[in-house]
Amino acid sequence: MFKLFGCLQVCLVLTIYYTLPAVTQSSDNRHLLSQSAGFVYTQGPNLMLDGKQFYFAGTNAFYLGSTDVTSDDQVRTFFQVQSANGVRVVRFWGFVNGYGGGSVTSTPHPIQSSVGHYNEAGFKRIDLILSEAAKQDIKVIVTLANFEPQFGGIQWYVDQILGTGQDRELFYTNSQAMQYYRHYVSTLVYRTNTYTGTQYKYDATILSWELLNEPHTTDNYEKNRGLQPGKIVRDWLDEMSTWLKGIDSNHLISSGEEGYRADGDTSGNYANWINGGYKGVDFVGDINLPHIDFATVHVYPDNWGIPASEFEWVRSNVIADRASIAHAAGKPIIMEESGMKTGYVGSRSSFLGDMYQWANENNYAGTLVWQVYAWDYNDGQYDFNYQMDGAQAMWNQYGYMNSKS
Repeated sequence: MFKLFGCLQVCLVLTIYYTLPAVTQSSDNRHLLSQSAGFVYTQGPNLMLDGKQFYFAGTNAFYLGSTDVTSDDQVRTFFQVQSANGVRVVRFWGFVNGYGGGSVTSTPHPIQSSVGHYNEAGFKRIDLILSEAAKQDIKVIVTLANFEPQFGGIQWYVDQILGTGQDRELFYTNSQAMQYYRHYVSTLVYRTNTYTGTQYKYDATILSWELLNEPHTTDNYEKNRGLQPGKIVRDWLDEMSTWLKGIDSNHLISSGEEGYRADGDTSGNYANWINGGYKGVDFVGDINLPHIDFATVHVYPDNWGIPASEFEWVRSNVIADRASIAHAAGKPIIMEESGMKTGYVGSRSSFLGDMYQWANENNYAGTLVWQVYAWDYNDGQYDFNYQMDGAQAMWNQYGYMNSKS
């Protein structure tokens, strides 16, 4: 999700271009390697680790990958504090494209300054994240690009290649955009961590590669052009997940989508745009792609315009419905993002407690909040820390999910 990050830099700062060969392995070999090497893998609707079901609760921390937003010491502190509180998985954005500014966070030291041109110091930050997470026995979901502009989204790729004024949706279909995206991702996959000496593709700290944060289109983009809703994104997910599994068969791959449908029940006050193809995403088609290993949902009743008095609507219409679809496809599902703006309901702990109860009763394999900080930070909206309302719900969920593994 993209929220208001205009002050993030000030608030938080306290203190080669080459072609890589494709490598393929059979699905059976992939699972054998994953099981023997401590990688998270899937077995039907369950995530598995070391032969046992793996359940987790944790937090998003999109900002960790930027050296302009957090220091190395803050990264170390982050993982120490989160581990002590019970976190097992953290999701962060493994990219910083361009220099930002304007309505998004300024990033004068990006990882990718222009397409195909990289900053080694930026990659070393990702090295540090993986190293520190491993020390605390925390797995990470690494997001590889962003639909929204924060940290340089897909519009950045389009602008770099085709110039400004072009539709961001060209990212999904333009051959050069796909080539540069693949190059960035393969650079990560084949990178050797300067702290641990482990090549990323063999690092079991990584739970999954996530193809894109919240892939979708501009509202009604396909419908307005007489196209099948969800096809543009689904074709891209299919192509990229197949390619990525070919060069890294050790790790799970996820889409990063929010859970929008193109074929669902459109009756009711909120269902039309969530279920009717309005966002250009087909949850059913996407989770049935062969190399998308588990489903994700991002659930924000307040951001979706659902009144606080009616937010239980998401219980059956989104949380249960998407779990049923994923499990019917024989795959796990996680609530990858959820949260509320301060003041949406009386208590964040009460809200999160309900969301996690509904996820748990539908056998979600994991839940990640947006987002609980390891230090004194409060943006007055979705972000909070362990001294604030919301902390108790997190501790409860950490304890429950950890007890199931």
